[in-house]
Amino acid sequence: MEDHGGQVTGEPRRALLDAVEDRAGLMCRSEQRVCRILARRIDPAMEPAAYSVLAAARMLGPCRVTDLAASLGMGNPGVSGHVAALQRLGLVERGPSDGDDRSHPVVLTAEGARRIDEARLSRRRSFRRQLQGWDPADVVELAGLLSRFSAAYLAAREPAAEVPDPRGAHRAGTGLPGPSAGQ
Repeated sequence: MEDHGGQVTGEPRRALLDAVEDRAGLMCRSEQRVCRILARRIDPAMEPAAYSVLAAARMLGPCRVTDLAASLGMGNPGVSGHVAALQRLGLVERGPSDGDDRSHPVVLTAEGARRIDEARLSRRRSFRRQLQGWDPADVVELAGLLSRFSAAYLAAREPAAEVPDPRGAHRAGTGLPGPSAGQ
């Protein structure tokens, strides 16, 4: 249904938004697959999340584990584990402390920079091939829409998860389990 301004409303709008959510989920799964492939090209045993840590270290430059974790939305212990794995592979090292023994920055080695740059170049070539037949105006529009979507997505609060109570009760409005009626 359209309102007087030509906007899609009601059930058709919900269906369109559901389709966008489905496609966004598909893109996330595709991105995970791509990260897995790129990680394995760097080292067959590398975890996809370690690839993300390596890419973030390249983007941020020398930084603390807490900076990497914040950038990636991951926990410090998980990032620390990935940094340790990357160190064993010779792709990162821990730099000198700035006076606080807990803050040895993560620094890419020359080999780490070479490998991540090679993987990113391969990825960019793939993107260019995939969009090669597109009209340039469509590519410009896609870039703008993806930027706008990404900004809105990152600015949004996390959705409340509907967590079922084993007794079947939910706390209204929170998505959290609550006491059953009569308790």
